[in-house]
Amino acid sequence: MKNILCCLLLSLTYMAYSQDRYIKDQYTFPIGASVNPRLLSTNEAYRNLATSEFNSITAENHMKMMLIHPDSELFDFSKGDELIQFARDNNKRMHGHTLVWHNQVPAWMLAFSGDLQAWENMLKNHIQTVAKHYQGQVSGWDVVNEAFLDDGSLRPSIWSKNIPDYIAKSFQWAHEADPNALLFYNDYGQDGKPHKMEAILNLVKDLQARQIPIHGLGLQMHINISAKNEDIRRVIEQSTATGLAIHFSELDIAVNPKNDSTFVFNEAAKEAQMQKFNLVFNAYRAIPKQQQYGITFWNVGDRDSWLRGYFKRPKEYPLLFDDQYHRKPVYSNLLYP
Repeated sequence: MKNILCCLLLSLTYMAYSQDRYIKDQYTFPIGASVNPRLLSTNEAYRNLATSEFNSITAENHMKMMLIHPDSELFDFSKGDELIQFARDNNKRMHGHTLVWHNQVPAWMLAFSGDLQAWENMLKNHIQTVAKHYQGQVSGWDVVNEAFLDDGSLRPSIWSKNIPDYIAKSFQWAHEADPNALLFYNDYGQDGKPHKMEAILNLVKDLQARQIPIHGLGLQMHINISAKNEDIRRVIEQSTATGLAIHFSELDIAVNPKNDSTFVFNEAAKEAQMQKFNLVFNAYRAIPKQQQYGITFWNVGDRDSWLRGYFKRPKEYPLLFDDQYHRKPVYSNLLYP
């Protein structure tokens, strides 16, 4: 009861005093969101929040292979360029996502055939064409995304099948194309998955031993209110111990992970979500400042969440803004930590 009353008091404080304050101004590290260029151009409320609340943006989908390289002879930079322009016009950092992934791969890549050299040439051309196009316009890239399974083994994909050393080569090719960009390995679900975390740490050691540039780790932070705090803290501590830049790159906190059709987002669920957000932000603030690349939410409002779209979970409320793009009470808790 005490925590619920505290939540209500924070909400009242927020309503009375915080309308002219924004979460991006509260922290010394960047606060970002992944964004959709269509919504930026057609939804005024969405655009206003993206403009006022965040100082870093990530392309949710429009820099991924399927959309940016739909045909072997065609690169479509149009939507990515729109996001770059939005970032430039509104003084925001742009983070690139993602150069290599096993998902959202265009059909022509899936059908590609050839020897090792042909596969390397194809992937190198993709990475370097995209990275050179955005050279000097993005601060960093998620170079390789989600390369490991929960047991720590390399994920089966067209990349691991046809280019055995594709992770290292991808980082090298990206660095050659844009030497000033920070290069990240990005993954999810490390908490509670020690073998996966170990594989990521071993990857970092291997790349560093071979003098292949890697500058950061992206911890996606797609978590839920039932996630174990000690597991989350352990992953953050292990990642920070590498000395690399740390990006909480796709943060959302699910409140209905079992997709219960009768779920009600009640005060208890709101309080549990608030406590998880507190944990995440407090843990991030404890990271040495020189390693704080920032925290990025995975989209702007609940209605835009991939959990509702991709996973078809209509009763999910994982972000700071509700379906009408109003600040939720959890927002004020982060505004006044």
